[in-house]
Amino acid sequence: MSSTWTLPDDLTLPPRPDFFPAPGGALPQHWSKCFGCGDDQPAGMAMTFTAGEGLEVSGRLTVAQRYQGGPGVIHGGILSVAFDEVQGMACMVLGGPVVTGHLEIDFARPIPLGSVLEFRARIDGMVRRKVYTSAEARIVEGPTAGDTVVATSRGLFLTIKPEHFAPMADFVDGVPVSPFGTSSL
Repeated sequence: MSSTWTLPDDLTLPPRPDFFPAPGGALPQHWSKCFGCGDDQPAGMAMTFTAGEGLEVSGRLTVAQRYQGGPGVIHGGILSVAFDEVQGMACMVLGGPVVTGHLEIDFARPIPLGSVLEFRARIDGMVRRKVYTSAEARIVEGPTAGDTVVATSRGLFLTIKPEHFAPMADFVDGVPVSPFGTSSL
C-alpha cells in the first residue's frame, strides 16, 4: 500500500559540495553514539554508508537475530530506523544537521533474519528548510537475495542549527562532534 505522498512543484536540488566523498567513498558517522550507525553504541545496528552518484547514498544492514519481530523476520521498527538513518545520511550533502519531520515506509516483502540489506537513498529536492528524500531496500545476501525491492520509504527532513540540541546537553552521553569536526552542542 502506498500513500498519497506528493512532492511540491517548487523543489530545487542542492549542488554536490566539494567536501562530500567521491562516489564509492565511505561516509563518516554523524554521531558515534547513534543507535543506527555509531561505533560507540554496542547495542546499535552498526550500519555503514557510502556516497553514490549525485545526491545518492547507499547503506548496509545485517539483519541480526536480535532484530526479530515476527517469527524469523525483521521487526518493522528496525527497518524504520534503517530507512531514517540512510535518508538522514543522504542529507549529509547539505553540510549541516537535519532532523526527521516525517517518515513513511511501505513494507513489500518479508525480510528473513540473517539477510544483508542494501539501501539506496537520495535527496529528491528542497524547499527552504524542508528536504524531501526517498529510498528503497533490497536483500543482497541471504536466503531470498535478489534484485527485488523489499521496502520503500519517503521522508521529510528539516535543516536545523546545531543549537537545536542544546536543551538536551545534560542528557548527552559523550561529547557530540559533527562529521565535519565541529561541536554539535
